[in-house]
Amino acid sequence: MDRQSIEALRADIDETDREILRLGAHRAALGSQIARAKAAAGEPVRDPARERQVLKAAIEAGEAIGLDGAAVERLYQTLIDLSLKGQRAELDARAAGTGGEASVAYLGGPGSYSHFAAQTHFAGRHSAVAPVVKRDFGSIVKAVEEGEADYAFLPIENTTTGSINEVYDLLLDTSLTLVGEHHYRVRHCLVGRAANPDTVTTVYGHPQALAQCRRFLAKMPGVTQRFASSSTRALEHAMEEGPSVAAIAGADAARLFGLNVIAEEDVADSAENYTRFVALAREAVPPAPNLPCKTSIVFATAHRPGALVDVLAAFRDEGINLARLESRPVRGAPWEEMFFLDLEGHQSDPACARALAAVEGHARRLRVLGCYGADRLAPTSVLHEAEGAR
Repeated sequence: MDRQSIEALRADIDETDREILRLGAHRAALGSQIARAKAAAGEPVRDPARERQVLKAAIEAGEAIGLDGAAVERLYQTLIDLSLKGQRAELDARAAGTGGEASVAYLGGPGSYSHFAAQTHFAGRHSAVAPVVKRDFGSIVKAVEEGEADYAFLPIENTTTGSINEVYDLLLDTSLTLVGEHHYRVRHCLVGRAANPDTVTTVYGHPQALAQCRRFLAKMPGVTQRFASSSTRALEHAMEEGPSVAAIAGADAARLFGLNVIAEEDVADSAENYTRFVALAREAVPPAPNLPCKTSIVFATAHRPGALVDVLAAFRDEGINLARLESRPVRGAPWEEMFFLDLEGHQSDPACARALAAVEGHARRLRVLGCYGADRLAPTSVLHEAEGAR
């Protein structure tokens, strides 16, 4: 096959890919229409039976034309997830009466992971995001408490480095309410003005970012690591201080700042690196009742054996799944702990309400931090269910 034929085939593939994207966007738009119809009918956002029906039909049709069934299922799981994300954003916006521009306080500025995560989270909920850039977590919360911003947007945990304790401590002290969550995939790169890593002598990064790239940085002997207050500041150092200086940041951030992606593969210690962000606001707006939700609480148990077990049993007895349990020391009370708990369910669900009432009987202190739409839903699988049945 000659070069001209290869280029012609590639052009055909490119055109086919554009058509796939166009159809994907059309499918996502239909999902938003379905969300409005479901809200009017009072139907839940998620319909697992319908998802299984769609997956089964797609797998059968794909296999009939020679496509691998598992690959077809993965593709349709992604399409269903995109549809559900759009539907959840639509119902969040309807419940909150939002849609206009939102001012959002977050760490760092353009190019920071918080910047990209905030843009993604509030898209579909608001027409635009007006950034209120802050240098530390406490200032982010204060900006909302004092009316400078509508939302605080904070990273609370990472799949590589774990919980961000400062943010949990701020949740104890603030009167703000949790109103949303967002899971952002972090793809660390080495970026700067250099063409390759061999000429880099200094690497800037936020402490969390540097900690998540230990193995890669350990293979760069003689390189000095320097902390930056945010990814944005690290990028600024890479821009201002010459080609021997680089930063740990994302590829999108490098393009935004006009920098090279010096290294992209295996920069992060873990390829599956996600940061969970939470959104806080002054007023709680209950999410739509047909929205898959989480409810977050903080509590202290009574001083008696088995008190924590009794609290957890209250949720087990109501069939409520717990998504996360985190403990933090109580300031001024050595060896005492407060517990942060995320449960799957709407605060107003009868089972959830009963469980929380039971918890009050076992806890010295209980506070609901917020109820909000869940960002991640476990995918439905037809093939795995079939394998499990064999």
